[in-house]
Amino acid sequence: MKTQPQRRTEVHRIALLCGTLGCALAWGLVELLALQRQRYHQWRQRHETAAHR
Repeated sequence: MKTQPQRRTEVHRIALLCGTLGCALAWGLVELLALQRQRYHQWRQRHETAAHR
């Protein structure tokens, strides 16, 4: 009987770990996309100003 609460705790720990890693991965992807978007807009602005000269 003592093994079941320990097993349940282990399942919760693994679920929490997977959830945390999933959130971290999603947050990193959002940050990466925001950085790439910013770099694209800077690149586009440089090329537009160069074309107008």
